[in-house]
Amino acid sequence: MGKKPGLLDLAAMLPAADLAGVARTLGLDPEALARRILALDSSGLSTKLVDKATRALKPGEAGRMMLDHATRIFSQARDFTRDLEELAGLQAPELHFGTDMFAAELPLGAALGRMASANSRLRVHVETNDFEHLSHDVLGGRLEFAVADTTSAERHPTRLAIEPVAEHRVFFFVRQGHPLIGAKEQSLETILVFPLVAPRLPQRIAGHIGKLTAHSRIDRETGDLTPNLLLDSFSVARQAVLGGDAVGVAPLVALEPELRARRLALLPFTAPWLHLSYGLFYTRKRALSRVAQLFMTQLRRVEAEIQAREQRALSRLETPKRRTRRRKRQPARVTEPTVVATPQPVRPPARRPRGATSRKQ
Repeated sequence: MGKKPGLLDLAAMLPAADLAGVARTLGLDPEALARRILALDSSGLSTKLVDKATRALKPGEAGRMMLDHATRIFSQARDFTRDLEELAGLQAPELHFGTDMFAAELPLGAALGRMASANSRLRVHVETNDFEHLSHDVLGGRLEFAVADTTSAERHPTRLAIEPVAEHRVFFFVRQGHPLIGAKEQSLETILVFPLVAPRLPQRIAGHIGKLTAHSRIDRETGDLTPNLLLDSFSVARQAVLGGDAVGVAPLVALEPELRARRLALLPFTAPWLHLSYGLFYTRKRALSRVAQLFMTQLRRVEAEIQAREQRALSRLETPKRRTRRRKRQPARVTEPTVVATPQPVRPPARRPRGATSRKQ
């Protein structure tokens, strides 16, 4: 124990406030630990890293700065070692991340399925929640990253790194036989008379529908909307719509099977603000692991396929409307009149004056 302590030693000491406890952990007596701290302060750094009280350790301003940088460096070193072990096949790759309801219904399943096929040792744990809870867990280190609508990420510009993935239009949908189907008016006001089934909705959407839903609430801090039926599982939300008169909201590709089976129907209401912008976000202090980067690559590949499917579905959806508009705009066909030769009138024979005799005798 005669050597001078280094930054690794100090990083291990500073999180604890009890000098005696730190000494026991290091296998030293408090006096020996005090001498090591003094040796570190005099090791050429020209600043005092630790304010040492009788029984407590307190980092000074320089010590706090050093601890922040050292923690980041050690975390990156651990991540680098883990990536090397994964690449060498010494450790089963592991993903622990979060997602919201809409992103879970789009590319996640297919991307994870392809990764599991490529490496059967892959271990995955996915948590489903709204952005507020996911961002809290990402910043707290409980999740490596999350895939969700990133509208609210603007509140954390310096803490979260965001990689956009895609945008999708969302639609209101109801069960077949719903009172809104065939109604003369299907405005936003008439739609929101019925209970809304959805996850927590971002401020971009909440600002338009918040005043029209009687039993929904808008968070004062975030501006997000909590609907009547707050559900983070699309499967449960779909069953809630099928089981009553509630109105759901979802991307078109998530509804395709039920629409084809004629169990659900879309409501013909569209608006520029009715869309989701989802992406992958993680803390700026920690780079993505190798397996997370591989997952991101697969996610983008699957998303490209989904975008193509969505465009085809939207074109099928809009084709009948275009045909109807064309019929309305097309002028009535003018048929050329058939020209019929008008027969010449037959002139009656000229009347002969009285007393005239015919030349032909």
